[in-house]
Amino acid sequence: MKVILLVNHVYAIPTINFLASKQMLQAIVMPDVVQPYNQQVETLAKANSIPYKRFAKKELNSAFKEWLIKQAPDIVLGYTFSYKIPEDLFSIPVFGFFNVHYSLLPAYMGPLPVFWQIKNGERESAGITIHKMDKEFDTGPVFRQQVVPISPGETQGLYSAKLSALTVTLIADFVDKISSDSPLQPASDSKKSYYSRPEPNDFTINWQNDGAEEIENLTNACNSEIGGAITTLNGQIIKIVEVTKANVTGVEPIPAPGTIVHSDINNGLYVACKGNEYLRINVLQMPEGVFSGNKLATMGLQAGAIFG
Repeated sequence: MKVILLVNHVYAIPTINFLASKQMLQAIVMPDVVQPYNQQVETLAKANSIPYKRFAKKELNSAFKEWLIKQAPDIVLGYTFSYKIPEDLFSIPVFGFFNVHYSLLPAYMGPLPVFWQIKNGERESAGITIHKMDKEFDTGPVFRQQVVPISPGETQGLYSAKLSALTVTLIADFVDKISSDSPLQPASDSKKSYYSRPEPNDFTINWQNDGAEEIENLTNACNSEIGGAITTLNGQIIKIVEVTKANVTGVEPIPAPGTIVHSDINNGLYVACKGNEYLRINVLQMPEGVFSGNKLATMGLQAGAIFG
């Protein structure tokens, strides 16, 4: 079995290592735009003498197509690849083009599905899908799905890394069974949803409208790739990286959402949310660096300051 992987992120590395160990990995293909995550994949490929190529989006129906015909792979597998594959390329591999998606399709179609699932507070209805590509993004019949619950407090980075490791088992089953006419199942439309690429407003805390749980979900969804949920303090943009819900009593009158109600060296920072709920601010990222709430309390951040 000869497999070509379309990759744009380190989440594909466990699958790369597995396919290479089985001598199935024919080559890795990455977008032409170099960024830290696919640069690490390139470094891995060089270190292990794995053939790799980069193609621009405009080259998919020309240079990439010509290269792919010469390679004559059995399968092309997309895994975090950001470019839409032209439909007339699907017949080149023996078994076609497939894709790994980090949701239970057709729910959460679109880029960055893990961000949206954590932001929306999903727990049990999450996981991995391997599906055959068709002319649209994240559609096409499903080969296999695995439910992978999102644990309370799990961040985008931690959950994605867990999916990255678990995907290897699905890929092993996939390459074993794809040649035996294993049936593909049409994706049900009952839970179909699409989420576009999030914009800065989607990363921003709305202290007036969001409760403690919603802010905690957003913070976890923004950790690690986005760097934290966006807010302001004293007119300066900062990112909140980690929070936990907290019980705070005896605060009168009820403070406005976003107000720091407690700040000391031993216990750190506590901030009011909508509905008289509270969060403990564990880690923040500022232009000056990354700090714990305790550290900022030590440096003089006092109760009464308000996050914007």
